[in-house]
Amino acid sequence: MNRDEILARSRKENNVSDERAQWIALKGANFSVTVLLILWAVLYCFVDLENAARSAMGMLVYVTCCSNFVYQWVRCRTKTSGFFAVLFFLLAVSYLLLFLRYVLHVF
Repeated sequence: MNRDEILARSRKENNVSDERAQWIALKGANFSVTVLLILWAVLYCFVDLENAARSAMGMLVYVTCCSNFVYQWVRCRTKTSGFFAVLFFLLAVSYLLLFLRYVLHVF
């Protein structure tokens, strides 16, 4: 291989695993989750919704948050991401049960 081929291959490998890009993507996901939680809290407190709609909205928010932290935990195995993954999972399950209660009258 000549010099240009080596440089091209090196650039290709570095583009795939650029740590700065991964860090920015992770920060973007965390920011999105924060905005989602704030928006959910505002809507939950100030908009008059039926119980089924509130529970569905809560379930969607917490499933989204849970998926973000499960992904982080799988990638880096930190205690913080594991804690929040479990917390949001439990909240998602509680809102699922509320949703089933209000919509299907299961519980």
